[in-house]
This record gives sequence, structure tokens and C-alpha cells, in this order.
Amino acid sequence: MIVKDLVETRELMIEETGDDVVVVYERFDNVDCHCEGKNVETIECDPEEVVQILTGCMDDSLTSVKKYQVGEQFSSLDEIIKDIQSNYGHLLKDCASLTAALK
Repeated sequence: MIVKDLVETRELMIEETGDDVVVVYERFDNVDCHCEGKNVETIECDPEEVVQILTGCMDDSLTSVKKYQVGEQFSSLDEIIKDIQSNYGHLLKDCASLTAALK
């Protein structure tokens, strides 16, 4: 069984996101646990870093729009932020202001 321990979380792109959008970074320390009777063996695993784009009302529930795992599709947070700016620009303030102005 893998036990995930959330050791860091922070909001990214605060100045760039709209009121109902949150970009969250989370880092987990992972331990693989094996139980045999009363004995528990633990093996340290690689940490896991995740970035999620969430939308919705902060007082209510949030919906995950996209989940990135650092080291899988992208090797760094900077690459993930660039991808968010390129592919999810409609969720950012500048684009939302432009869309409202065009209406």
C-alpha cells in the first residue's frame, strides 16, 4: 500500500487567474508499506509533485480542469505554467477581460 503524505501545497499564478480559477501545486512524500502480521515494513518512494487547475466557487465545490504530474509530461513547474498559459489562457484574467470587452 502506498501512503501519501502531503508536505507542501501552494497556489500558483495568483495574479494571473480569474476569481473562480485556482492553480494549485502539491508535493507528496510517498512510502510503500507492507504488513505481515504485526510487522510493518516501509520503503521510501520518490516524492510526487502535482499541479491542478481547479474552477468553481471557493465557498462551494471545485472542479478539476487539468492535472499535471511534474516529471511525466513536463519536467518542471515552469514548463507546466507555460502550458497553462498556452492551452488554458481562457481561464486567465487578461483573456477573460478581453472576452468581456468584446461582448
